[in-house]
Amino acid sequence: MINNWKKQLGELSGNLTTNEYMPEKICKELLKEDLSLKNKLSFEEIDFPNQAGISGKVKGFNILSGLQRIHKKGCLTLYRAVRFPTYKRIYEMVSSFGCSIANYEQERILELYHDKKYQTKRSEIRKNKNFWIIPQEKVVPGLPMFSSVNDALQIHRAYRSKKDKVAMIAVHIPFELIGKKIKLISNPAIDLEYDECERDYKIIDFAKKNGLIDFDYTALRAKGIDLHELYAQNLPWCLKDSNKLGIMQDFFVLDIYEIQANDRKKIKDLFQNSKLLKENQYFLHGFFGDQNIFARRKSRYLPFRCQKVSIK
Repeated sequence: MINNWKKQLGELSGNLTTNEYMPEKICKELLKEDLSLKNKLSFEEIDFPNQAGISGKVKGFNILSGLQRIHKKGCLTLYRAVRFPTYKRIYEMVSSFGCSIANYEQERILELYHDKKYQTKRSEIRKNKNFWIIPQEKVVPGLPMFSSVNDALQIHRAYRSKKDKVAMIAVHIPFELIGKKIKLISNPAIDLEYDECERDYKIIDFAKKNGLIDFDYTALRAKGIDLHELYAQNLPWCLKDSNKLGIMQDFFVLDIYEIQANDRKKIKDLFQNSKLLKENQYFLHGFFGDQNIFARRKSRYLPFRCQKVSIK
């Protein structure tokens, strides 16, 4: 995939507010490789069963459904996607950093926002009375994570080809840590300033059922929060320290594909069946985007292969 990724990184990102090339120094860091590390990794093929009614209709729905159902009693499960999973980055993920391995998106955004040419241009635009408000992507003080596998999968849609790979991490945080040691903050992905925190919200709404912990989505939506990206504060920055706190992590590598016309028609037909969507909202919520152009857009990628990764 290295040559494929090099090609993609040579193109503009296509992001809504930071449509720019990836800085060269970040490209080099992302694509460092050590093929010898492949022999230190174990890849176990995971074949999630199709769920009745929907997950067998479109390739990859069974994987999304299966990953979304991964839970551990007494823990809240969050997801993080890692792009450009070279063997070097996979090894570092499962042996050292865990979910804290860098995607370098925050660094990419900051490099643009700190650029003098960008600052000058933004200042000039804001002098125009028609453009006093200019949105910017957030840079958050914490680790960006998701409650939905699909949201995690779709977030780094920049620099992707029609077939690609991502790593996916399921992070199981003991509930007694949340609100005490670890704080979870809901934030809008795009705001007026990249460091604006006025609309951030500390999540305190959770639901418990049969020992499993989840967000209380009804309470959150009543407060005007349709949970998308969130960030974790005070989460350890290495796997060893996470393990000491009882935070468990499962690591996967997903082969993904861009949804094409035939599948789009199948998915559009599913969109008409509200009952079917409601029954499967646990993994399909947000799949069709929403009405806010600054939040979710329609999902563009689905997995077609899933492998669980560990150290040999």
